[in-house]
Amino acid sequence: MKIRGICYRCGAEDELIDGLCPVCYAQEHPLIEVPDRVEVEVCHMCGSYKRKIWQTPKSEEAFEILNEIAYYATKDAIKKKSVMVDVEIYPKITQLPGGKRSKLIIPVHIIAKGRLPGEKEDRVYEKDIEVHLKMVQCPRCSRFMSNYYEATLQVRAMNRYLTEEEREEIDNFVREELAKRLKKDRMAFVSKFIPQKEGLDYQLGSVGAARNVAQKIKERYGGKITETATLVGVDRDSGKELYRVTVSVRIPEYKVGDVVEYKDKYYLVTAITENKVYMKSIDHNREKIGLPWHVAEKETRMEKKKDELDTATVIATTPNIMVMDDKSYEVYEFDNVGDVEVKEGDKVKIFKKEGVSYLVNKVEEDK
Repeated sequence: MKIRGICYRCGAEDELIDGLCPVCYAQEHPLIEVPDRVEVEVCHMCGSYKRKIWQTPKSEEAFEILNEIAYYATKDAIKKKSVMVDVEIYPKITQLPGGKRSKLIIPVHIIAKGRLPGEKEDRVYEKDIEVHLKMVQCPRCSRFMSNYYEATLQVRAMNRYLTEEEREEIDNFVREELAKRLKKDRMAFVSKFIPQKEGLDYQLGSVGAARNVAQKIKERYGGKITETATLVGVDRDSGKELYRVTVSVRIPEYKVGDVVEYKDKYYLVTAITENKVYMKSIDHNREKIGLPWHVAEKETRMEKKKDELDTATVIATTPNIMVMDDKSYEVYEFDNVGDVEVKEGDKVKIFKKEGVSYLVNKVEEDK
């Protein structure tokens, strides 16, 4: 409450705030409280810094990282005395840390503007402090260096081994997805990469990362995910049981354009999605079906890859389709197939099994 009177601190007559004139009140009540020295832990390996939790810097440039660290260390240390106070923070970076045991002190200039309850006008309060960087090893890097892992991600193919092409492509894909995941999950690192005869194994620092990347693989290639857990011990502090999780993703045995067998009939694979494989029969009926992966893995079988199918040239279309095999020059006749529109001279793919030939589809012209 303001009343006019004599300031008990300086003796001036003025409007008083809690017995003080405006000048003395400002001297006794700064707009903010902040220590002269602020200390922040910084990982000498990855550059992360500790606030309430460990943070990954937004930039990869050294001076910008230090600026970010000093800014947030200062911001966290400041206590504003009123919601009507705004604060500006200006780190002054002049050097870089030299290594694991190096020390770095960053001067920071703080400008606070505003007023406290009871004051008529805004004022400015400035202060210089030092931010001391304490170089340590963060928990993530400590675990990484000790080959710590929480989960194993296994990548396999259904009923076959991964091809060399698939190994290279999927490995690049896994590492790209983990790099994206690291922005949200600091434990999404590869502790160990173990190529296997049948596929790829990754020991990862985070169960969430293993599940996330497995789902990304499934979304891209289709297939099936299974998960198992193994008890490895008990946490000393909480008494909770500790488990290591194995997340296995199995990509399809076949691709679009391949021919497969299902319930004694032959089908052309027409589409592959995250949850299903879509096919149509290559007999006269051209039946279309969609199978969930848990069914497809058990009840379908690869018959012929797209690139291994025989090719033939259409030599007649009425009354039936007649084609000549491009290698053997044998002639085959098929009932007109409604969803395969061809004209004389077109190339088609044919599938032969136990003396029976099937018209699969038309060979699309190169674009």
